[in-house]
Amino acid sequence: MENIYLKLAQHRVLETDRLLLRPVTLDDAEDMFEYASDLDTVRYVTFLPHQSVEDSRNQIAQFFLNYPLGSYGIEVKSDRKFIGTFGFVDLKQDVAKAEIGYCLNKDYWNQGYATEMLKAMVQLAFDKLDLNCLIARHDIENPASGRVLEKAGFIFSHKEPYAMLNKNQENRIMTLKHYLLTKEDYFKKGDE
Repeated sequence: MENIYLKLAQHRVLETDRLLLRPVTLDDAEDMFEYASDLDTVRYVTFLPHQSVEDSRNQIAQFFLNYPLGSYGIEVKSDRKFIGTFGFVDLKQDVAKAEIGYCLNKDYWNQGYATEMLKAMVQLAFDKLDLNCLIARHDIENPASGRVLEKAGFIFSHKEPYAMLNKNQENRIMTLKHYLLTKEDYFKKGDE
């Protein structure tokens, strides 16, 4: 079996009709700060709001530049606007499985960008990386995320009560909804 990280290195840039999915660079810090400092945008994510562009630069250096494979910036092709990030956040090569995560600038919600990005990443996962399974989870209070996952073919698996603290909401204890998409379900959908 070919190394998944080698395959990721061969697929650093992806294109959809409207999006360029590409490596995150320090030049993205101002656009990242725009959404990562916004309380509505970060309400359901695991990182704390950025307090400065320097926070965003540090996040880019510590995470996206330090661990670039499997992490993508989301750029709108028409105006070259950096609007978010996506990544395979927990890649288990031994069983060819990954958890996914993403964050999108709220100014770009409800325009189909998240679904478009996620469908491209699902295609990469199964057609190029030969993964067996993708996992995703979201805060039960964020049903829009579940709808995006379902549009990309994910199937609800289970609820996890008392899953974690949401530090962006005064340490509210979150219930998470778990979804998965197996290669069998992905390829079966493609045959329909």
